[in-house]
Amino acid sequence: MTDLNSIPALTEEELERLGTLLEDEAERNDSFDFFAVHGFITGLLTGPSGASGTDQQTLWDCAFEAQPGFSKAERQEVDTLMSQLSKEIQAWLDSGQDFPVPTDLTLIDDENEPPLESWAMGFMSAVLLNEEAWYADREEIVAQHLFPIMYASGLFMDEPEMADIDEDADLSDRMCANIPAAIVELYLMMHGAA
Repeated sequence: MTDLNSIPALTEEELERLGTLLEDEAERNDSFDFFAVHGFITGLLTGPSGASGTDQQTLWDCAFEAQPGFSKAERQEVDTLMSQLSKEIQAWLDSGQDFPVPTDLTLIDDENEPPLESWAMGFMSAVLLNEEAWYADREEIVAQHLFPIMYASGLFMDEPEMADIDEDADLSDRMCANIPAAIVELYLMMHGAA
């Protein structure tokens, strides 16, 4: 069992700084915000490629426009902070504890895009990058575990079963509450520790 105090966590200041840099870039270029970046890294690390598929270039290519608006110093800072964030996420996945999604587990939000939707969209972006390997020979069980994340992402809102969940706020919240445990199950399944 991992000592949760030993997980290499970003400080509050570092999290705030990364959030600000990513938010500013998202407003400039419609790129991933902090929650989508966190979800994307989590998806990459959870998936079949794991840490070997989580190079910084993949992250930059998917999260940002070809020419991000960061200064050279900001780009270096974002790179360093995202690398630290990847280590923190990997440590949580390895801990076997329910995964700490960095936002409330609800889609009921006064803003246009709830942070959970952004996080789940980032996670699903990582799945769609390597969809064949994710589903491989276990499509049904992977789909079951991915379902709450698929729902929260809003990417599949045209599916009838998603609309049914949307109509019931309690059911929607219950579905979203399954995400932390689902991530652990997916990670164990993908990395042979189940």
